[in-house]
Amino acid sequence: MNGHLRLPGAIALAITTVVGSGALVLPGIAYSQVGESALMSWLLAALITVPLLLIFATLGSTFPGAGGVAGFLQQAFGRSAAAGTEVLLLGTFGLGVPAIALTGGAYATAMPLLEAVPVGVVSVALVGAAAAVVYVGAKFSTRVQITLAVVLTAVLIALGLVALIIGVPSAIIPDLTNEAINSAFMGIGIVFFAFAGWEMISFTTEEYANPKRDFPRVVAVSFLIVTVMYFLLAWGLQSALPGGGAEATTAPVQALAALIDPRLAAVISVFGVMIIFANLVGAIWGASRLVMSSAREQLLPRPLAKLSTGKIPRNAVLACAAGFILVIIISQAGLIPVGTMLEVAGKNFFLLYLMCAAAYLVLFPGARRIFGVAVAAALAVLAALSFGPLQLAYAGLLFAAGASISRARLHRSPAATPENAAAHPGAPKGDIAAASDTATDPRARPRMESARP
Repeated sequence: MNGHLRLPGAIALAITTVVGSGALVLPGIAYSQVGESALMSWLLAALITVPLLLIFATLGSTFPGAGGVAGFLQQAFGRSAAAGTEVLLLGTFGLGVPAIALTGGAYATAMPLLEAVPVGVVSVALVGAAAAVVYVGAKFSTRVQITLAVVLTAVLIALGLVALIIGVPSAIIPDLTNEAINSAFMGIGIVFFAFAGWEMISFTTEEYANPKRDFPRVVAVSFLIVTVMYFLLAWGLQSALPGGGAEATTAPVQALAALIDPRLAAVISVFGVMIIFANLVGAIWGASRLVMSSAREQLLPRPLAKLSTGKIPRNAVLACAAGFILVIIISQAGLIPVGTMLEVAGKNFFLLYLMCAAAYLVLFPGARRIFGVAVAAALAVLAALSFGPLQLAYAGLLFAAGASISRARLHRSPAATPENAAAHPGAPKGDIAAASDTATDPRARPRMESARP
């Protein structure tokens, strides 16, 4: 699968994976809750994201592979930890991606022509269409992502700039008082979700033409574009709509468009669905690569690792789409609220950030280890403050299930014999089993043979 994803397409994929429903609602929600300090919240959230992205960029360029985050954990802690991470990721994607689709469905059914269509039907259609784009092939998917990235970036930045022109930008910059700073820190928890998503693109690094060179560039360029976009939207909203209001809170992008020209509101509704669709294409692209990687490692059925003639894991794409549609149906039956799905998925991704920081700490010695310790400690404190017992239990059960399956497979594998153990002195048992799999599966070798720096 190596070689077909180059810099422009990779940057577009990163932008459309990160920018989703958060851009449509979070600027208004943050403004309504913390007032003029919301602008500072966006800047602080961006600054907090920087060390996390440095860790992702380093890990992704050093250990490229379809396993993404799970691959990093495998390099640091062995196969059992990676299997636990893969199941945690599958459980996270299984809630987060359907929730995004349901958000898009609700957005679409607000349009006049679709008011009578059930939200679930539109959501299933969005998942099916996004899966079809990924299924067709990488070249077609990349062209679609580049087009969507250019359009959504241009529209959102233009809205923010026009709002600044017609508003009073200097009037909404808060004084740096203790109260304003405290409010800004409170707002970080609201807007941080908008900066999640770069961990998804770690699953695509195996497809980069030159991952060591390009992955850090993709992370840096997409981060700058996304941060400027968010900042201009937030600043434009606060300058053009200083009084706030219900519409500015629930639909800030539409509120800005209507302020510029009432006729633009309907166009922005279509644009909102397009953002969600782009987000789904990126999510299914990343999730299917995770499924393919897990199947290579025999955690999932082997047919899911099969590549088509175009080097696309089409079985994995279809499996992801089917799973996401099933969760949408379950949610629409009233068993899982969309808000709960988004909350659990968001906090699981935060936990995955912590795990990546731990892997970085193990894999990179010296001064970089000190950096890893600092980031891991900060994330651990934030996780302890934000996780509820049920959410932590869900994540823990998923991780334990994956690790247990991996260990059970190890005990049934010839790789667990004393002879194989002697052949791999000092290696964790999970790594012995993985090395045995590598010997019989040449597709796994590039990932498993990556040397630690």
